[in-house]
Amino acid sequence: MRKQFTRRITFGANVALSIILVFALVVMANWIAKKYPKSYDFVQTSNLYKISDKTKNILNSLNQKVEFFVFSNPQDSELYSKIQRLLKAYKNVSPNVEFTMVDPVRDINKVRLLARDLNVEEPDTVVVKIGENKKVLTEMDMADFKFRHNDYTGGQIKDMKQFKAEQAFTSAILELINPKKIYAKFTVKHGEKNIFGYKDNGMSEAKRYLLRDNITAEPIELVSLSEITNCDVLVIAGPTRKFLPNEVNLIRNYLNNGGRAMVMLDPEVKSGLAPLLKEYNIKIGDDIVVDPERQIPSLSPIQLVVGLYADHPITQKLKTFTIFPIARSVSIINEKNKVYKARELAVTSGRGWGETDTDSEKFKFDLKTDNEGPMSVAVIVENKKTGMRLATFGDSDFATNRDLSKGANKDFFLNTMNWLVKREILISIGPKTIAEMKRLNFNAFQLKMITLVVIVAVPLASVVVGFIVYLRRKQ
Repeated sequence: MRKQFTRRITFGANVALSIILVFALVVMANWIAKKYPKSYDFVQTSNLYKISDKTKNILNSLNQKVEFFVFSNPQDSELYSKIQRLLKAYKNVSPNVEFTMVDPVRDINKVRLLARDLNVEEPDTVVVKIGENKKVLTEMDMADFKFRHNDYTGGQIKDMKQFKAEQAFTSAILELINPKKIYAKFTVKHGEKNIFGYKDNGMSEAKRYLLRDNITAEPIELVSLSEITNCDVLVIAGPTRKFLPNEVNLIRNYLNNGGRAMVMLDPEVKSGLAPLLKEYNIKIGDDIVVDPERQIPSLSPIQLVVGLYADHPITQKLKTFTIFPIARSVSIINEKNKVYKARELAVTSGRGWGETDTDSEKFKFDLKTDNEGPMSVAVIVENKKTGMRLATFGDSDFATNRDLSKGANKDFFLNTMNWLVKREILISIGPKTIAEMKRLNFNAFQLKMITLVVIVAVPLASVVVGFIVYLRRKQ
């Protein structure tokens, strides 16, 4: 009797201890999950909701509350769930992040009050607010879409191709924390690309993307100025006529006083800037760069495709080729120059060369007259003492409306601009491509076989196995 009692006590104690241990493990697991949250995207093949280290650094440095107000209908909007999950990831990094999902169908009164206070006029809008300052982000700021025809309704179907809310949100936080405007001044009156031009050779798209990164693009006439002021970046985008000597001196003084500039010079154009750039350790080639190794089929060999990049913040995140419609070489004069430290950003393959006979219709490398490759088409220079930064490209067409969306062109251009204004923190935050769901297409016979297996074969197999087990037990 005593042994049975002892056995029951021991068994009961073991059960109680096991329950306590399981409970403790559950509590510990939940505590660890709350303190070190991790989320995984099992639907998308890309890390759609994994925020970058740069964003984490910004969120960890927050010392004031950041509020997100999301105006979106969860039934109609493809953005709703993605924004919600992304903002949860933001909140997991910083307790200073708060967000409110506002459903315009269910929360009509709330929507009216908030929309009036926050000045919201359209759906699928996110308002980022810090203190009294706020930034309104539209659907197009947070995603890129592709439209296709709906054969059933005759209308259009909108498919999301890129989700770029992280860059929009982090950029908005930076703007609200540091409300100072950044100005990129584009020179005019020398045949440059027009930032207000909507045609193929205009740069209105580049202007729009700069504004998304909180950089305001404006024109500037140098001829009547005594000095360049209120300019964070001076942009010279494909001039076709020479700059006057006083304009060149103006640019020189601007750079010598710690200015930042992006210079894009097309082949076969005398801009008068080559001697100036030479002072900053940059050589502008009088050639056209050709690379037959990466020539696009059926296109001219001067349509340059570059995929070899330097290990630099501007280019280290570029995952595809940059398309330069026609480019000249841009190279470093002295690699050992420590005052104007230069770096080649984009180079051709070993088979590339600089064709000096630019009037020829056929391109063939001549060891005596041509420039032997690999050739560089983009160089940056920095003077750490004065703070001067200079980026020079051998082509300006890559940033036009026609070509900005091709390959890595847009990222290359924007990354360079952010480097020039010393905002490397935004360079590594790029849009995330939406992975398309894979559909399995079955014919009628395959569908019939699947139906037979699921509805007939599997249940029948269970009955057969059960009957066999019954017979064996009876024996």
